[in-house]
Amino acid sequence: MIRPASSVIRYARFFRLAKVCTVLDYGAGLLRNALYLTEEGFQVYAAELPEQVKALASHPEAGRLAGILTVGELPRAGLCVDLVVCTFVFNILATRNRRKQCLDNVAGNLRDGGYFLVEVNSRHDDNVPCGSVLQHYYSCDGNAKSYTHIDLDRELAPFGFERICHYYSSHALAALYRLKVLK
Repeated sequence: MIRPASSVIRYARFFRLAKVCTVLDYGAGLLRNALYLTEEGFQVYAAELPEQVKALASHPEAGRLAGILTVGELPRAGLCVDLVVCTFVFNILATRNRRKQCLDNVAGNLRDGGYFLVEVNSRHDDNVPCGSVLQHYYSCDGNAKSYTHIDLDRELAPFGFERICHYYSSHALAALYRLKVLK
């Protein structure tokens, strides 16, 4: 099995303690996170682009998943999961509309008070010019390919997410959010 994202491994114990049962792996890729979480005892749904779903369905261990959906099915899915995991997907969503669609799908399939774990390429210094040797992490058109925890907070707050914690590694930022409970 391909190694899952470090944030998924790091927070798996917390998720068990928080009584998380159902998970949506948004942008499941090669199922590295989905299969790890399934092995850890969670019921996991995988969501991916339509052209990837056929490959996921033919994966030898796909039958262990609770379900496989296309991203286009998510607005009507109403999964009401306890946790959504989204690792290194947010970085590749180039437009605000695509990021909004992603966050609408996340919030729409997460129960009130549920958790959202997002891991992205990180940016530590906002003063690095676009022409730096790190330009593959930045974009001159305002569509950042990397984020700080403050950037993520700004993007997620309008959808009702509050950050619980975060950490930086050498190349990544992982942040855990909670969807506000509606009163």
